[in-house]
Amino acid sequence: MLGAMGLASDTVTHRWTVYLRGANNEDLTHILSKVTFELHHTFTNPHRVVAQPPYEVTEQGWGEFDINITLSFTPDCREKDVSILHRLKLYENENTPNTTKKPVMSEVYEELVFSEPLEGFYRRVVQHVPRPAPELSCGPYTLAFDEREEAEKLRECRARVATMVADVRKEYEGAR
Repeated sequence: MLGAMGLASDTVTHRWTVYLRGANNEDLTHILSKVTFELHHTFTNPHRVVAQPPYEVTEQGWGEFDINITLSFTPDCREKDVSILHRLKLYENENTPNTTKKPVMSEVYEELVFSEPLEGFYRRVVQHVPRPAPELSCGPYTLAFDEREEAEKLRECRARVATMVADVRKEYEGAR
């Protein structure tokens, strides 16, 4: 899961945290060697490398921007680094005023699939017994992952796309 939490205060426009976590808050050190967060170039040291969980960066700022998050895997994986773009979100929406009471959460579920992994890496991952990761600084606000809920969202999206495709086909055939 990728996420960001923004919280306004009286002295700083926003204090925010961007993080990477397992879907069920499990430790990812058995597959990750480090996580690199590329912040906006105006930050001091915008290239932040985190080698141990919790994989997070907390900063202060005033604007929303895209953060490139690069996952580097353990050497036995022999997979290339994977980069994911995450939008830092500081406001619920444009019409909602800032509040110091409740943080803005913006989590995105991303799933990585290793296509034809090396046998040793595959065996280690399959035999790994999940353990909880260290608590994120924004832990109380993170969302619980529900695989059934995510599957239902995918079914709903597929149904909407199928309806849209059918509508376009009807429109196309009607124009002939």
